[in-house]
Amino acid sequence: MLMLFEMEFLYFFILSIFIQFTDANLSKRFEYKHSFKGPHLVQKDRTVPFWTYVGNAIASDDFVRLAPSLKSQRGLIWNKLPVEFPNWEVELTFKVAGRGRIGADGLAFWYTTGNEALTGPVFGAQDNWNGLGVFFDSFDNDGGSNNPYISAHLNDGTKKFDHQTDGNQNQLGGCMRDYRNKPFATKAKVRYENKVLSVCVN
Repeated sequence: MLMLFEMEFLYFFILSIFIQFTDANLSKRFEYKHSFKGPHLVQKDRTVPFWTYVGNAIASDDFVRLAPSLKSQRGLIWNKLPVEFPNWEVELTFKVAGRGRIGADGLAFWYTTGNEALTGPVFGAQDNWNGLGVFFDSFDNDGGSNNPYISAHLNDGTKKFDHQTDGNQNQLGGCMRDYRNKPFATKAKVRYENKVLSVCVN
């Protein structure tokens, strides 16, 4: 399952999500049931085909706003269909903006076994997830002066996320990258191929 997520006290717009799957010959193909982009993102009934959005998320013709610039807001958008490919690549285009320079907790890309679109305390999603979370952490919980920070985390469904250490106990790797209040959208590419995970950001 795929899920994208949250901003507390910041605007977060997902401008587009493209998911491509690669086969053994390394050819790519676009998977429209696992992707969305504007214009004409929402249907007349305000749904996004193949996706569920909950919490404070709002879908418009051009983007999904996960949370407004108000305190303690959270929203998410979750793909309804399972991903059944051994190799995949996801391209996220997003913009994070808000008043002030400190920021909120952040947002995340999730690749989990869960099938629930429920909000929770870990970048807006449930704790004790089973799978991968790529976190775009914009708040310096541990006081290390190392945010905004992008990191990948694995969980087998038994571990709680420790907010005070920014989840260092189950981090695979990460780096600092400022993506807040930029005049342009940020593009991130999350790729899993031949059991190797890579995350690239423009």
